[in-house]
Amino acid sequence: MPEIATGVHRLGDDAVNFFLLEGLIDGKDGLTLVDAGLPAHYKQLTALLGPRIADIRAVLLTHAHIDHIGLAGRLHREVGAAVHVHAGDAAMLARPVAANGRWKAERSLLPYALRRPAALRAPLHLATHGAFWRTPPVPAPVPITANGTLSVPGRPTAVAVPGHTAGSVAFHFPEHGVLCTGDALVTDDSIIGRRGPRIVCRAFTADSAAALRSLDALAGLDATLVLPGHGAPFDGAPADAVAAARAAGAA
Repeated sequence: MPEIATGVHRLGDDAVNFFLLEGLIDGKDGLTLVDAGLPAHYKQLTALLGPRIADIRAVLLTHAHIDHIGLAGRLHREVGAAVHVHAGDAAMLARPVAANGRWKAERSLLPYALRRPAALRAPLHLATHGAFWRTPPVPAPVPITANGTLSVPGRPTAVAVPGHTAGSVAFHFPEHGVLCTGDALVTDDSIIGRRGPRIVCRAFTADSAAALRSLDALAGLDATLVLPGHGAPFDGAPADAVAAARAAGAA
């Protein structure tokens, strides 16, 4: 996978993004993964890294939805990567496939699918990439303290952005000039078939009003590239992406 910025790689596919960042920690080179894609993405990760997969020191989860945690448990087990998640989402990692019992969207998917049957392509994609039957639990995740610098390669700052889920977090990497927003701000919502910066529609958001308020925490950050959980990277300042997302509103 090509670099999208110095030391930053985009992985995943047309539906799901996750990101690999190179950096120093304790004077040594290391790798940080932001989100963990789907189980089927393991071959892609190993093709990129080869034996350097053992250099992944940390997996930072923007939230604990199943399309963001697919490789987390495996990397923890096989290479000892610490998996970091906000306490608001930690319980979902114990039983990823049954996480709906610990999280509830504002609206049912059904009305969206009736208006736009193509909306069902998203859950079908997750199914065919192993999300519902190959996503392992993650034992002993490391709790994230929001608004603090994390001692992982790249030394990002964790920014609390609740709304999509209670424990949603964005990660700002000042040294790389990037902001990883997870699903707090995306550039493609396949459920409603719209592109451009926005929050995720109510069929997959717990509290859209809170999600819109959380955009305030992103607007003032200094970055030149915004990396969402879904959709193409936004080449520009977070403030511009946030302005577009506010204009789009909640769908």
